Parts: sequence; C-alpha cells; structure tokens
Amino acid sequence: MQRADQTAAARISRLAADAESLVDRLAQSRPRYLLHGSIALIGLATVAAVAAQPRPTPSRAPPVASAEVSPPLLALDVPQVTPQPEPAITTETAPARPGPNETAKPPKPFTHVVEEGETIRMLAAKFSLDPATILSANNLRDPDLITVGQELIILPTDGVLHTLRAGESIRRVAQRYGVETSEIIKANDLGDNPDMVQPGTDLVVPGATPVLPGQRAVASGDDSDQEAASVGGGASLPLSNQRAVPSTRTYEVQPGDTLVSIAETFGVDVATILSSNGIDDPDTIKPGSELRILPVKGLEYTVDEGETLADIAWRYQVDLGLLLDYNDLNDPDVIHIGQKLVVPGGKLRPEAVPVPAPPAVVTGAAPAVAVAVTKPAPKPAPKPAAPAAPVQQNVVGRGGGTIVNNAMKYVGYRYVFGGTSPAGFDCSGFVFYIHNASGAPVGRGMWQQYNGGAHIPINSLQPGDTVFFANTYMPGLSHDGIYIGGGQFVHASDERTGVTVSSLWSGYWQAHYVGATRLWD
Repeated sequence: MQRADQTAAARISRLAADAESLVDRLAQSRPRYLLHGSIALIGLATVAAVAAQPRPTPSRAPPVASAEVSPPLLALDVPQVTPQPEPAITTETAPARPGPNETAKPPKPFTHVVEEGETIRMLAAKFSLDPATILSANNLRDPDLITVGQELIILPTDGVLHTLRAGESIRRVAQRYGVETSEIIKANDLGDNPDMVQPGTDLVVPGATPVLPGQRAVASGDDSDQEAASVGGGASLPLSNQRAVPSTRTYEVQPGDTLVSIAETFGVDVATILSSNGIDDPDTIKPGSELRILPVKGLEYTVDEGETLADIAWRYQVDLGLLLDYNDLNDPDVIHIGQKLVVPGGKLRPEAVPVPAPPAVVTGAAPAVAVAVTKPAPKPAPKPAAPAAPVQQNVVGRGGGTIVNNAMKYVGYRYVFGGTSPAGFDCSGFVFYIHNASGAPVGRGMWQQYNGGAHIPINSLQPGDTVFFANTYMPGLSHDGIYIGGGQFVHASDERTGVTVSSLWSGYWQAHYVGATRLWD
C-alpha cells in the first residue's frame, strides 16, 4: 500500500515537471504563435465580412463606343480635343421644300432702298402693287417726297400694314377693314392660335383699300380706328389726280449743308442746282438760303421768243414726252415766252452752241485797243429742217395686230428729239404717232402713255402692248416702244439707229425694263 502511494507520487511529480517544461517552451514561442494567430484571425474576419455582404443583382453593362480605346501604356502629353457638334443647315443655305401635304409659307413684307430715278409709280409697277399700298405702308402723303437711299416697306400684296394694339383681336381687325379673318391669318401665317399674337405686331391686311394718311376713310368702328385704309368697297386713292413725276420744290439750307450733300439728298447733281438757282460760286450758299430743287438731273430753261417745245427738246437732246411730263403740260404747242421749263437730263447739243462775235477794234490816233462790244447773246442755232419722208398708208382698226402692222412700216426712219411724225420720231413720239394713226389715241407724254391703260405682266405681253424702260440716258422713266411678239419690240432708238427692232431679252433692255401698258382695245 505504501509502495503504491510512492509510485503515484512519483508519477504526479513527473507530470508536474513535464507540465512546467511545456509551459516554459510555450512562453519561449509565444511571440511567434501570437503573430500567426493574429494573421489567421484577421483573415477569418475578412472572409466573414465579405460573406456577410448582400450579393448585388447583376446588370448589363452599357455598350462601349467603338471610338473609345484603352489608355496607352505610356503616358503621353497629348492635349485633349473636345469634339464639336456639326453645324445645322439653315433655311438660308438649304431652304426646306414643302412636302406634298405641306403649303409654302406666305411672303413677308421687306425693305427696299430707293435708287436714283425711282418713283412710287415705278416701284408699284416693279412689285405689282397699287401705288397707294406703298404710300400707306410707309405713311407717305406725297408720292413726290422720296429720296435716294430712303428705305421703303414693300408689302407682298395690295392691302394695309396694321399694327396690332393692346386688347385687339384678329377678328376685330378683320371687321375693321371689311376682310375675312381667315385671309389675315393666312397672309401672316398665324397658325391655329391667331389670338396669341402680341400687341405691336405688324400684320398684313390683304384686300383693304389704302388711302393717303390724313384722309379719313369710311370705316366701321369707333373714332380711334386706324385711318390707313378704307373698308372694302371704299374709294381707292385718287392717284390719277396726282402728278406722275415729282415737281420742283424749295429747300432751305441748313447749317452744315453743302451743295454736294444737298444734291445727294435729292438725287440730282451740283450742276443741276447751280443751273436752277443761277449760282456761279458754290461757296456763296449759307444757312437760311432757299434753293430751287429740280425733280431730276438736268437744267431749267426759260422759253425765248419763237421757240417751240420740239425745238427745246432737239436742242437739249431730251424726249418731248418727258418735257411734257416734268412740266405738267398736255399740249406741246402751248408754251409762252418767259416760261421756265424743267429739262430732264438736258445736255446742250454741240452744234446748237452759239459762236460769240469777234471783238470790235477801234482805230484812231491812239494805239489800237481791242474793245469788246457788249451785245445780247445770239440765239442758239435753230433745229435744221427735217428732210421729207414718205408717209405710209396706215390701217385704222382695233387690236394689237393693227398697232404692230403700222409700226413695222416705219423701221429705218429717222430719230429726232422732239419728233412726232415720219419726218423724225423720238421714242414717245413714235408710240404717240402709231397709236393715233391706228385709231387708238394716246397722250404725247411718256407718263401719260404709261398710265393710259392696264398694266400687263411681262409673261402676259401681247403684240401691240407698249413696253417701258427706265434709267437709260437719264434717271427715271425714259424710253418706250411697241411689243411685236417673240420677245421683240420696235422703237425709235436713237439718232444713230433710228426706228429699229430690238430684243426685250438683251442684256441692256432687260436690265432697264420697268413695265408694260395695253393702250389698245
């Protein structure tokens, strides 16, 4: 029993020694095991955290543009370029054409700059408008008071330009002018909401009859209604009572004015102002002085004893019809001594310039001295008598064919300024003679001829119509002839050519064409 107890004690002592040895070894290896254990614990914590996260629902990645490339392996200092959008094509460079179910937009009013020689009537004919439409749209009372460089509003059709006022509807505007609401909407492309138009908008009112500013039109509505037009059916502007061409006016010189600036303002030249005012020294004008301003480049002439209008036309190389027009004359045989005449574009003929008499020499005891004897200036050389010319047998009848047949008989006849007979024609004299000989009498003045009948579009010309041209040898309306068909017209051209046939489509005549009038029935 004692022996067994000793054996157990020895085992316990041995186990205690082994345990102490193990503890000593663990203590020596603790830093290494702690490091490994820490790393293992961190790894386990990371795996556990990742496993605990919710898994996202997979989605399709957006397509990658083909132009995108992977970055280069080497970083290069290349500047970045921001791509610019391609410019859009505007309607000016490539106007869109209306499709089969689309309608073209209506034309809009535009601005025209007055050129030398243009008048309200010429512009009206050029743009196929009534002269009253242009006057009304520009608030003009006098058709003579337009100047070179002036800007005029041109409407796309006859009517009135109305400025919409606050509280005014399109329907009310239509009622005021006696037109259909739909016509205003269509002419101004107002779309489905015409009442959304803002006050101050300019509207074209097609079909309204314009009158001169200051003339009261009979209109439905209150007294504040616009006076620019009369209601449909009202009387149109009495342009037949207006002068066809501008008249001579008086201008008061303002501070800073020069003859050059005044001439440019009124579309004439300095020589014209000097001639019409008897000024020798241009530097003598001063503020407050009154100058007579002729309506066209040319000169002012005082009728002398025994002169006729045809003599003056020949001497200054101007069409007799234009002399009548610019001086408001109807009969070329009715002028009086001392009468002042506007000679449009007048240039004194070289052979008509008088030759001054040589100075008289007085002899005596004293040395000979040349003394100039003052005498009245001799009259210009008279127009030479025209040679006899055969008179053709003209046919009297109705229709343009008669006009053409009679006109063609005189091809090759002489051109004479102021001429109105087979002895010699100027252009308006030729038109005058042929029509009167054919039983379709017209006026002698060129403007009388232009306004003597219906104006005809160029694409509707018929043989016998009278065609007119502007800015040929002088500013403004200056030449006419008779259309014979096939794009040709017969006319008294000039002193070198006489009566001849020309093409309406030639570069010169086409560039100067201004309109046509039908003077026959």
